[in-house]
Amino acid sequence: MKKTIFAACAAALLPCANANAQSSVTLYGLISGGIAYVSNEGGHSIVSAVSGQVQPSRWGIRGTEDLGGGTSAIFILENGFSILDGSLGQGGREFGRQAFVGLNNNAWGTLTLGRQYSPLGDALRIYESSVLWADTGAHIGDADNVFDTFRINNAVKYSSPIFAGVQLSGLYGASNDAGSFADNRAYSFGLSYNIGQLSLGAAYMELNSPNSSDNTNGAVVGDYATTFRVSPLKDNAGVALNRIAGIGGSYGFDKLSIAALATTSRFDYVDGESLRIDNYEVNGTYRPTPFMVLGLAYIYTHGEYGYSLSSPHWHQVNAGVQYLLSKATDISLVTLYQRAGGGAQFAQLYSLPASSNRSQLEVTVGLRHRF
Repeated sequence: MKKTIFAACAAALLPCANANAQSSVTLYGLISGGIAYVSNEGGHSIVSAVSGQVQPSRWGIRGTEDLGGGTSAIFILENGFSILDGSLGQGGREFGRQAFVGLNNNAWGTLTLGRQYSPLGDALRIYESSVLWADTGAHIGDADNVFDTFRINNAVKYSSPIFAGVQLSGLYGASNDAGSFADNRAYSFGLSYNIGQLSLGAAYMELNSPNSSDNTNGAVVGDYATTFRVSPLKDNAGVALNRIAGIGGSYGFDKLSIAALATTSRFDYVDGESLRIDNYEVNGTYRPTPFMVLGLAYIYTHGEYGYSLSSPHWHQVNAGVQYLLSKATDISLVTLYQRAGGGAQFAQLYSLPASSNRSQLEVTVGLRHRF
């Protein structure tokens, strides 16, 4: 259960200069872990303790101050960590998941500055089974970043008010390089529509030289961990341009919700080679009781290299069940299976070492507690 601390001076988290302002600070988070079986990691099966497999563990502080006239100052600081050894996530960052400050106005929208999620993830993640109930069952390599493997540094982000179910958002992540304005910059746009049981989303994101070794102060640094971050022909040839677009939608019935998601990701490498990865997912979520969630998803991924007629593809099935022990605590059983074909020589489920052959199976029993 979230614990909300009222009063501006509490725990020295807010300045005391304006003690009469209505302010609040909320401490929140979740802790998740489990036991996983993987059929093939580099030729060997393994059973291991895992952290964040149900959902990445995190804790954060969320604050707001009423400035009057429908305007509020807001901030979020959010930390990711491993419960196995207590280490920091997101490349060792103290607040690697989110760290931003901004202003919100009821009539004009929200403007924030800092390390943030992209509008692409905001608009599309609710249609991906890995976010809904399938643990780490993201699309291969999270090539479309719908699972938010990386965040955007130096980001200025605007989200409009919701009007007739429609919300627009845009983000620009600065390169912070005086000598090269475009080296390691990012921008993204998102559109969402929600009315009744129908939800739709569309988004676009473009990255210039993400994870650039020449600019480690840019928009994407350190956590650009997609499987396709280097050229298939040269291990030291990184991405010069990464463009991602996607659409998704869902519709809810009494106990059943159906969602679909399609994304395309284009990687242009510094050695002149290119790769396109297209993902197509359809999934269903069924709630037979208020305490149980059942999920099933199918994902087809098709790739096309610019230098070769050999096109890789992957089939993936996610299946899961969650049982709520309380409002804050649940247990889950999730099974992920991936099969590679065409020019793809091995399977590699998200966050795992590659299989030595074309198949990989993961079964996880997990426990999650939210506060």
